[in-house]
Formats: sequence, C-alpha cells, structure tokens
Amino acid sequence: MKKLIRFTAALALTLISACGGGGEKTTFALHDVAFTLEGPLFEGPNPAQYTVAVDLKEILGDRYAEGVKVTGASLKSAHIRAVDSANFDGVGSFVVSLASDNPDLQMKELAFLNPVKPGTKDAVLSVSNEVTAEEYFAEKQFYLVVDASLLKDLEANMSFKGDFDFELSYK
Repeated sequence: MKKLIRFTAALALTLISACGGGGEKTTFALHDVAFTLEGPLFEGPNPAQYTVAVDLKEILGDRYAEGVKVTGASLKSAHIRAVDSANFDGVGSFVVSLASDNPDLQMKELAFLNPVKPGTKDAVLSVSNEVTAEEYFAEKQFYLVVDASLLKDLEANMSFKGDFDFELSYK
C-alpha cells in the first residue's frame, strides 16, 4: 500500500512538473492607451490601432535574463472608456484584436462587447479564455486594434482610452 501511495505521489509530481514547466508569470499592463477614430466615420466597423513595442527587458524588469522567452500570453481584462464626458451612444459593439507586420501571424480577436448599451461610458469587454497571443510577444512590435462598430455615420472624431492586462508566462 505504501508503495502505491509513493508511486501515485511521484507520478503526480512528475505530471505537475511536466505541465508547469517551471515557468514564471507576470502581468503586462497597457493603461490609458489613447485611440482616436478620425471622422468622417461610417456605419459599421471603424478600427483604431496602438503600436505595442515588445521589450522583454522592460516588461520583466529585474526578472529578465538573457534568452528568456514568453511561453504563454493571454488577455485577462479589457476596458474601454469614453473621454471628455462623452458616452458610447451610437456604438453597437467593440472588438479588440492583435495584428502584426509578420505575414505568418494572423489577426486574433481577444475580446468583445456586443451590444454596447446606450449611455455606456466605461465598457468592460468579454475576454476569450481560449485565444492565446504568445507569438506576438516574440515580435519586436505588434498592433492592438480596437474596432468600434457604429450604428450610423458620424462626422466628428471619436476618442476613447483603453486599459488592457495580459498575463505572460515566461522561462
């Protein structure tokens, strides 16, 4: 019986070690990211983008070591806020995606909100738990794209800010 318990414990530790890989985790936060959609804007999708520079030395700080690689990345939260006492009346939905200059990387949708309720000033998006983004953190830069789908044409510019928190695994 003791041998069976020891074997089971050893097997469990082996499986945990194999799955975990001994990697570390950190949060990569992009807060107060400014987006502006330049008018005139038309009914339907209207994308704005922000360039994210990938500098692992800066992201990891004192945890950085030569040869470290991001082994996992997922968006954990996405909030989009109206600025200047505006709200998102006229916006039907938001989609947050990642894109790259690398033609081998396809655009990935990470979060969405559909529908956007009238009067909303702070939109909390639903984040996909199944879509990962580690390959984007192997690039020198990538693009955070927010697509605002408008319910009608708009002559003016639309400005908003976003907060995005990624969980990164690295080793």
